[in-house]
Amino acid sequence: MSYEERKSNRHFRTSMDIGMGIFYVLIGGYVFIIQSFGDMKIPSVIAWILGGMMIVGGVARFYRGFKVIFPKKQTTDSQDQ
Repeated sequence: MSYEERKSNRHFRTSMDIGMGIFYVLIGGYVFIIQSFGDMKIPSVIAWILGGMMIVGGVARFYRGFKVIFPKKQTTDSQDQ
């Protein structure tokens, strides 16, 4: 795979990470809301675990996409020079 192909693929992956991260957080929040106020057909413990895992996974995917857009700034040590 050439550099240009990897670069164009990186932009697609970044947008997918951010989009899917938001989607997972929304679905996890929806599971929490439905479990709290509605009537789900699955046990309460499983709904809380499922919702929590989706929110944590969504935040992780969003962070992975976000850190590509805003890379960490490199600091220079004045002591090394």
